[in-house]
Amino acid sequence: MSRDNIIIRTATPDDEKILSDLLTAAYGELARGSYDSEALAAALPLMSRANPKLLASGSYYIAEIDGAAAGSGGWTMDKPGGGEIVDGVGHIRHFATHPAHLRKGVARLLLEHCLAEARAAGVHTMMSQSTLPAEKFYAAAGFRRIGSIEVEMGPGVVLPAIEMQRQLS
Repeated sequence: MSRDNIIIRTATPDDEKILSDLLTAAYGELARGSYDSEALAAALPLMSRANPKLLASGSYYIAEIDGAAAGSGGWTMDKPGGGEIVDGVGHIRHFATHPAHLRKGVARLLLEHCLAEARAAGVHTMMSQSTLPAEKFYAAAGFRRIGSIEVEMGPGVVLPAIEMQRQLS
């Protein structure tokens, strides 16, 4: 499939149901086998809900193929989970590709879009709290591993992740 068939548009609060369905399909399938099944079962309902703040941010996007949501992702200046803002540092947020659209360039095109937007906004360093199965994707896109972290998905629900970083020029 050509990347010309992929349309990227800014997500809005009206996309909450579409994106929650996409996130549920993506994380439910792609995270299986990378995490303890009990921990994943507890985390999935939390991690597969579209974040209303991201949907209203203007920097969260949907990639569509033939009008259907094929992927999503965005970036913010505020750090996930805490809201801390450091001048010049951006954060990749809530990336996912629907399992039916893997290996079509969806996530890569979304990431390139986010990096270009962030660079234009003055970001010089992009951070990512990568899921375990997404580490190779981010590494292939020029991110380097900083180290292992734990991400609190909700009260008492913690999943291991990989903190990654990429310099933007």
